Amino acid sequence: MKKVNYYTIIILVGFAVVVNGKMKLKLSSDIYNQEIESFGDHNYVSNLKLELSPEVTTPGGMMEFYKGMMLLGILADVSFPFGDETTSSGNDGFKHIAGTAWSVHAVFSYLINAAFLFELRAGYINFGTQTEEGSESGFTYKYEDTFSQIPILLGGYYLFATKGSFKPYIGLALAVFFQTWAVNWQETFSFGEPYNLDQSFTNTAFGIVPGLGFYYILSSLMLHAVVEYAFIFSNLPKYEGQTNENDVKAKYLSILLSISFPLGGK
Repeated sequence: MKKVNYYTIIILVGFAVVVNGKMKLKLSSDIYNQEIESFGDHNYVSNLKLELSPEVTTPGGMMEFYKGMMLLGILADVSFPFGDETTSSGNDGFKHIAGTAWSVHAVFSYLINAAFLFELRAGYINFGTQTEEGSESGFTYKYEDTFSQIPILLGGYYLFATKGSFKPYIGLALAVFFQTWAVNWQETFSFGEPYNLDQSFTNTAFGIVPGLGFYYILSSLMLHAVVEYAFIFSNLPKYEGQTNENDVKAKYLSILLSISFPLGGK
């Protein structure tokens, strides 16, 4: 009887071991299959194949110009009229009516490639008022001239190939100028009636503006400096009593500084 019980216990233990082993094998197989399903080739591909653009660039940190880049800037300048201070020297009399000017402009630039840039600019230039008074040969005189203009420029510029942040360029702009000129002249004689002239003119003129300058890239913004010479083709309107000897063209040299911001990334 003891032997029967002993054999019975052995059989039950063996059966339990077999059943337990099968369950472990099944569980291991299930886990393995689940791992294969979760981490197999398909899921590796789907998990690791991220939808990234081939190149990601933000405006901050850019160090090069590239095709399609757009720049928007605010530009300020100081302008120095050219010519003698007296109109008796013909076309060199712009300094007679216009003093040193300060102005502000809005500028939009577009790069057709890394070496060529188009620029559209509009602004307002207010030249300093010129005054003079004195007396000679029995009469006294006093005059005052004010001159301002709105320039609109469309230019093309070549960027020299350089490495790093410094980007020099040279170019030429075609320009239209909307000019306003006011003249006030008073003369008093020791005999006879005094002479007074008070006139104002508006004029539209065309010209060219060559320039030499550079951009300097500072992370998310750019410094911009340029020296330009404005040459306007047509003469200023004549006031009463002015002769052909007094023809005047508006010519001036400008030094411009601006801050420009790139619009969007590459």
